[in-house]
Amino acid sequence: MRKQLLIFALLVGSLTASAQQLPLISSYLNTAYLFNPAFSGIEGKTEISILNRRQWTDIQGAPETQFMAFNGNQNDLKFGYSGYAFSDNTDIVSRSGFYGSYAWHVKFTDKNSLSLGLGAGYVNNNINVAGIRVPDELDPVLYSQLNSSKFDLNFGFNLQFGDFNIGAAVPNILAPKVDFGDNFNSPYQYHYMRHYVVNTAYDVQLQKGLMTLSPFVTVRANEVTIPQVDAGLMFNHKEYFYVGAAYRSSYAVTGNAGVHVTENISLGYAYDFSLNTYGFALGNSHEFMLRYTFGESKKDKRLENELKKLKDRQRRQSGDLEDLLNDRLDEFKDEITEQQKSLFDAEKEAMKGELSEAAAQAAADAASEAAANGAAGGGMNNGGASGNGGFDANTGAGGNMYPQTPQGGGTVNSNITGYNPNQYAGNVQPGSQGYYVTAGVFGSRNNAVKLQNKLRAQGVGSDIFQDPNNNMYYVFLLKFNNYNAANQARNTGFNGQYNGKLWIKVM
Repeated sequence: MRKQLLIFALLVGSLTASAQQLPLISSYLNTAYLFNPAFSGIEGKTEISILNRRQWTDIQGAPETQFMAFNGNQNDLKFGYSGYAFSDNTDIVSRSGFYGSYAWHVKFTDKNSLSLGLGAGYVNNNINVAGIRVPDELDPVLYSQLNSSKFDLNFGFNLQFGDFNIGAAVPNILAPKVDFGDNFNSPYQYHYMRHYVVNTAYDVQLQKGLMTLSPFVTVRANEVTIPQVDAGLMFNHKEYFYVGAAYRSSYAVTGNAGVHVTENISLGYAYDFSLNTYGFALGNSHEFMLRYTFGESKKDKRLENELKKLKDRQRRQSGDLEDLLNDRLDEFKDEITEQQKSLFDAEKEAMKGELSEAAAQAAADAASEAAANGAAGGGMNNGGASGNGGFDANTGAGGNMYPQTPQGGGTVNSNITGYNPNQYAGNVQPGSQGYYVTAGVFGSRNNAVKLQNKLRAQGVGSDIFQDPNNNMYYVFLLKFNNYNAANQARNTGFNGQYNGKLWIKVM
């Protein structure tokens, strides 16, 4: 009898655990580090979570599981840590223990990384003798050693490629054997099985990461049972709530829902509706979760800092561009101001010259009139008459010839005719005393040369000189010895041969 009772107790634990020697939970997307140590600290959060799950609620002694877990990170997300204590009770068989895990996160780029995790734990297995009802309460089996503890290890990894991740874990690496009883011919053993868990998920970012839609698949397997596949979809609004659903093969349909009560507190609930043959008889499952997060997520904070740095860099670049544009605008304003000032000075000098010429002409007229009045019967000397082929001393008017003037190492046949060749640009000393008919004035010599090249292409000879008084560059076409001749040439556009704007520069 005693042997049959012990075998029965072991079978209860083995049958309920055949597909889940690991405690089974439905909120594992929110606590992934419980089954894969590589997820420890991966989100940059420091948090504490409490879970309670009741399975097959219509059956007395059905599995009931509790977790208390913590999760965090250090050294700017390079390392993560987690730990949890659990209690898993199924009728007279119970297991309890604790695990601690450490993870190393290697970042290849901002969005690609590899995480490796290792966990170690101590698990106690117990058979509740008080729950055994037998006719002979003095049966020696009831006084056997029905409590035993074992050390175990977990290992896992996870690869992150942008918003896609895939990982695997191996709980119960050591697959320890638990011995019950030491007063029989051979011990009674409960054998842990090495498990394999593969996880994959893809996060579709919505509204710049404020919301995510995540399809996921998780596969659990061991050495003796058919693999169990979870496939589902989870939607998470980071500020308000999350909701999801999954199909668990040969077992149930699971629904998840939760609310983010505050920035730090989240409440979750999961409901499993059994689909197997005895689902209606066994009842459904309920799971509750409470999570508290300390402070901000370091991962989110780092992204915010990187975004802030990028915005600051763009702002500085925009500021530098704006400063450059302002400097160029100030230079342009200064150049325009200098040109206007130069033109004003040129006009002022021209007016002075015109007044001087008028005064000199008036004096000459007065002297001529006085001489005429004082002369008695004097004859006129006609010997000074000039022929039609000569040049006027003032205007320089002459025959219709095309003078050649030196320009840029060669000569230009200027299409402005009718003036003394010695008055054309190229044949006069630039900047010497006189009256210059100019086509442009510039603060930059390069701009003056551009105009000179343009005039040369049009067949108009020109030259450049700089006024040392204002440092401006003048492009002139002809130079005259008196203001009247220069002014007549400017007003008539060289007798209609030039249609551009002209000024007079007095030197």
